[in-house]
Amino acid sequence: MKFSLLQTNLLTALTKATRVVSSKAQLPILQNVLLQTKEELLYIIGTNTETTIIAKTNAKIDKQGGLCVPAKLFLEFVSTLPEGKVTCEEKEGSLSIICEGYKATIPGVLKEEFPTIPETKKGKETEIKKETLLKAMEMVIFSAAIDEGRPILTGVKVKKTEEGVLLVTTDGYRLSLKREDVSFGEETDVIIPARTLVEVMRIGSEEKTSEKILFKQIEGSQLVFFVGDTEIYTRVIDGEYPNFEKILPKNHTTRVVFEKEGLLKATKSVALFARDSANIIKFHIEEGKINISANTPTVGQNNVELFAETEGEGGEIAFNSRFLLEFLSHVNEDKIVFEMTGSLNPGVFKLPKGDDYLHIIMPVRVTT
Repeated sequence: MKFSLLQTNLLTALTKATRVVSSKAQLPILQNVLLQTKEELLYIIGTNTETTIIAKTNAKIDKQGGLCVPAKLFLEFVSTLPEGKVTCEEKEGSLSIICEGYKATIPGVLKEEFPTIPETKKGKETEIKKETLLKAMEMVIFSAAIDEGRPILTGVKVKKTEEGVLLVTTDGYRLSLKREDVSFGEETDVIIPARTLVEVMRIGSEEKTSEKILFKQIEGSQLVFFVGDTEIYTRVIDGEYPNFEKILPKNHTTRVVFEKEGLLKATKSVALFARDSANIIKFHIEEGKINISANTPTVGQNNVELFAETEGEGGEIAFNSRFLLEFLSHVNEDKIVFEMTGSLNPGVFKLPKGDDYLHIIMPVRVTT
């Protein structure tokens, strides 16, 4: 194998492929990327067995072939090279790299050692408007669980409905739901790993030439996203997603309309005093105003009063401030609607216009 290309093109493709590669992978081969040539393209492939990213870039191919190299070392070395032509050649199982006076040799591993590469041809995919998908994912992805204790909660529920596609995430303490007028195919009801969709979002944001993302379901419970010249494969998460619909509140006794920036600033301020008390902050709602507070004996106390549009009986409710801050930082709206029914029922956050989005945070029981 021998190929040459510009350093910037190599670095861009390599950065994409290595995002799913872990330096702590249990199988040593998974700490590598596979470099493979095909016709006039260089394929750089990284995988963690759950998600595989195939990044393609144009290159001058002098000799076809393939070789695995350590992902972290190769990426770090390429990032130090000048923005000129890089020539890579396989020599006796190692990769020789030359670029304007820089010369290095990295030991390689036979390409046959690398896991089987997913492969599918474009055709019969569903086109999704990139901007629409990225905005919808931004509003729900943060609520997916990180803890692998319940794998099903580390995914995003994607289900086709009469109103479009329903996107749902929850970690057991909060839930985000977004209805979007996009299509993932004729019959879609799957749970996609949130980590995979984070990479789709990241690569989609970097891809400036394409306004569409292509989506395709493959036999064997696999999915693929085509984002520009990059292919992102993943397996769906098997299992039954929690029946989230039964916890969606049907009514409320108190409704508040906030200025989002005011609520965000107040929460950040109060949260400073809640760090040593499990991040708990309190809402006290009265007519026309709301008091947000935290009280930790070893730190001090903080109260912020906000004027707001209020309806209903008012009352108190307590939340984990981290959940509230994450929600506010992922929603790009001037105003936020908050609804509650007592201090022990879920707090519901909505947007002022439409009913296509809601975010639920479970309250914290506190003694007054």
